[in-house]
Amino acid sequence: MEEPDPQTVMAARGGDVRAFEQLVRRYQGDVWRLCRHLVGDASAADDATQDAFVRAYRFLPRYRGEAKFSTWLFSIARNCARDELRRAGRRQRVADSLGRDRASLPADETLGVEVREALIALPLELREPIVMIDLFGTSYREVSALLKVPEGTIKSRVHRGRELLAISLAPESQEGSGEG
Repeated sequence: MEEPDPQTVMAARGGDVRAFEQLVRRYQGDVWRLCRHLVGDASAADDATQDAFVRAYRFLPRYRGEAKFSTWLFSIARNCARDELRRAGRRQRVADSLGRDRASLPADETLGVEVREALIALPLELREPIVMIDLFGTSYREVSALLKVPEGTIKSRVHRGRELLAISLAPESQEGSGEG
């Protein structure tokens, strides 16, 4: 993932609203996708994304540049997504919503829903590194720093998560997919 121009970040840190708007435009899609994959619901991802940029604006003067800007921003987005997940009944509403969506989709679009359902069914500790590494191309080292766990633990979680996804998405594990 390409990092922003350091001068843009410095200007935004100094209160330049236009510089911050450039950062928002640059990262809005990626932050939303991260939140969407973590919370499993587009509306909740919208809320988490908005919260993430509000927090980023508020805390930008504290950004010291010790980590990549994208890693810092994704850390904020991750926390906002987790806050969304903690809200009362969030998990049940997401599962209910995904179940209703599947029936209304054409057959060729259900694969995306099945993958999304399998991903959201993973425990958060497995889902987070998979989303960051496989969907955003973040390095194991960066994810380790972001989640504050050893790199070996991240590798183990990604491996376990991928195995669970493969099992979940295997044709024989799909209910009603057999002929009979």
